Amino acid sequence: MPDAGFFTWDMNADLVYADSALAVLFGLDPNETERGLPVQSYLDRVHPDDVATLAKQISDAIVAQHPTIQYYRSRKADGSYVSVSAFGRCFRDREDNPIHYAGIVVPVETAPGRATH
Repeated sequence: MPDAGFFTWDMNADLVYADSALAVLFGLDPNETERGLPVQSYLDRVHPDDVATLAKQISDAIVAQHPTIQYYRSRKADGSYVSVSAFGRCFRDREDNPIHYAGIVVPVETAPGRATH
């Protein structure tokens, strides 16, 4: 099973910086993820059935200012999907503007209520 991957999303620049473990989970080039990719690059790698729910959960976490846990499937480089749990939180600047979203994505055997396909 792949390793857990760490990320931080610079929301102003719309760039997600991630380690090589996250690159593997999303089938992306580690050199690119370490230098930052738009958040859409990651959403494009999420199973189509999971994208809308994931986007809403992230949005809700940003608005409500609370940590969140999501379960979804990400597409690896070989085209297969891996079930993951993502733990994240949005951070705000001194003027209360959301500026960073950071977290960890952990591979799981099967996310609750989901099958890998």
